[in-house]
Amino acid sequence: FIFASSIISILIAIMKKKIYDISILFSLGAKNKLIYCIFLWYSLIYIVFGIIFGTSIGLLASYYFDSIIQNFEKFLNIKIFPSNAYFISFIPVKVIYSDVLCIVSLIFLLVITCSLYSIFKIIHKNSIKSILS
Repeated sequence: FIFASSIISILIAIMKKKIYDISILFSLGAKNKLIYCIFLWYSLIYIVFGIIFGTSIGLLASYYFDSIIQNFEKFLNIKIFPSNAYFISFIPVKVIYSDVLCIVSLIFLLVITCSLYSIFKIIHKNSIKSILS
C-alpha cells in the first residue's frame, strides 16, 4: 500500500510537471487513450524497477540476516538478544518463494489499479486549468 501510494504521488507530480506537454498534445488532437498509454508506461517503469530492486534487497537482507545482526552487534558493541533475557539467540528467517511471488503480484496489481485511477482522475478533469490548481 505504501509503495502504491508513492507511485500515485510520483505520477501526479509527473503529470503536474508535464501539464504543458499534455495541453500541447490535447491541442494537437491527441486522444485520452494516448495520454493513458504514456503515463501507464511511466508507472510500469516505476513498478518494474521498484519490484526488482525491492525484492532483491529484501531477499538479500533475509539471506544474510544473521551476519547483518552480528555486524550490527559488533558495531554498536551491544547484544541484541542477551542470553539471560531471551530463549533464542537469533531470529529464524525462512523465505517462502511462493509467498514472495504472491506479494509481488499483489503489489503489481495494486499499483497498476492505483495508477490507472490517478491517471483517470487527472485526465477527466473539466479543463487543463483545473489540473494546474
